[in-house]
Amino acid sequence: MASLLFLLTFLTLIVLLVILMIKAFRHRPVKKTVRSIAFIALGYAIIWQVLNLISKDVPVPLGTDSCFDDWCATVIKTENGPAVQNQFSALHTDSTYIILHIRMSNHARGIAQKPSEPRVHLLDDKGRARAYSANGQQLFEKQKGGQPGISHRLELGQSMETIMVFAFPRQSKGLKALIEEGPWITNLIFPDDRQVFAVSN
Repeated sequence: MASLLFLLTFLTLIVLLVILMIKAFRHRPVKKTVRSIAFIALGYAIIWQVLNLISKDVPVPLGTDSCFDDWCATVIKTENGPAVQNQFSALHTDSTYIILHIRMSNHARGIAQKPSEPRVHLLDDKGRARAYSANGQQLFEKQKGGQPGISHRLELGQSMETIMVFAFPRQSKGLKALIEEGPWITNLIFPDDRQVFAVSN
């Protein structure tokens, strides 16, 4: 429903912008059209902000699928103990390294699936987000072998696992993993509750 409302609003604004340009080209009054565009855009922005304030992160158990249409992904295991930190001691950083085991799966009925710009972030208790650590990932794959990308194409009914390495300041608390999918414009869709996976206390 949120996607449909966004699409309808977006198309309405496009139509109004075309009308505005036609009126301007023909030297006709545009005040009413400008007012309509501003009213719709402002109304949408206010509703978006309200929903963003009341939406929340919902903790779910490891192994719970986060689905985007027919492509799903989940965190099935986390590693962040002393043994993990020793693996990355060669990087000489004051960070806590966290390893996430992620499973991607295709739940479609008849076609292969390739997600659109999937991403995994770690969030701390203050809402700060970090993407995977490029240096940590490189060192891990050098030691343990290459890992498939999270955007890997999946055939019908196929599942695949990958491992991603993250780094956060040592004092960070309440770390949780968030899986998302879609281009930047999807951030304009009305916010909803998000599934997150607990990584640390």
